[in-house]
Amino acid sequence: MKTPRCYVWLAGLALPLALSLSLGWGQEKKAEKKDLPRVLLTIPLGAAPGATTPITIRGLKLDQATEIRFPESKATAKIVSKGKADVPDKNPEKVGDTQVVVEVTLPSGLPSGTVPFTVVTPGGETLRHSLLVESTLPVIAEKEPNNGFQQAQPIQIPQVIDGLIREPKDVDVFRFQGQARQRLVFEVLAARHGSALDSILTLYDADGHLLAVNDDADGSVDSRLEVTLPRAGTYFLSLIDAHDQGGLAHVYRLVVKPAPEL
Repeated sequence: MKTPRCYVWLAGLALPLALSLSLGWGQEKKAEKKDLPRVLLTIPLGAAPGATTPITIRGLKLDQATEIRFPESKATAKIVSKGKADVPDKNPEKVGDTQVVVEVTLPSGLPSGTVPFTVVTPGGETLRHSLLVESTLPVIAEKEPNNGFQQAQPIQIPQVIDGLIREPKDVDVFRFQGQARQRLVFEVLAARHGSALDSILTLYDADGHLLAVNDDADGSVDSRLEVTLPRAGTYFLSLIDAHDQGGLAHVYRLVVKPAPEL
């Protein structure tokens, strides 16, 4: 029995029609994903366990945020304000053009690491972004003016500093006391967590002699120094942006601690 010619013609249409519909659905899904809200960075980059911390979340399409969710912890966040944000260098894809200001409360006992969260809006939910958590080392805020050796901010070892390169050509300098043959690690957490900062770390002795410098480390533009101090005395650690840029999105967390034992 022969298949009717009309059936053959309809069958020939079926494959192109299916492909057309499939491509159309794929493009629609791709467009939907592109239009979802996005989190690019938080200011500061971290929050403290057992405390409430003001956090500014910057990104795209966040001005209609209705909720902050923490899928892996009992952390909570209260939305304080939301709206449009200033865009340094006219680059919203890098620093965001909207923001949500929240009060984040992390439960006590969280280990050091990260806590993921999402932002919910009427247009959808963001992908996960993480807040840094430090539960072992003391965390302090960087304080201005600290733009040179004379104004260097005193720090202790170990310590974590939450800071910001506030403007182009800003320099943050820290002063500490070291011991002979003491092995230390200085690490910047910034670009890996959404910051616009491309850091350079430089270590000087009390006389201003350069001892060590690092721009990029471990496949990132974040800096890391591991040094053995030559003698007991005062040392200075400076942090700058490699391109002399600065602004609200140039946030960082600087970790200062003893190096692991060999």
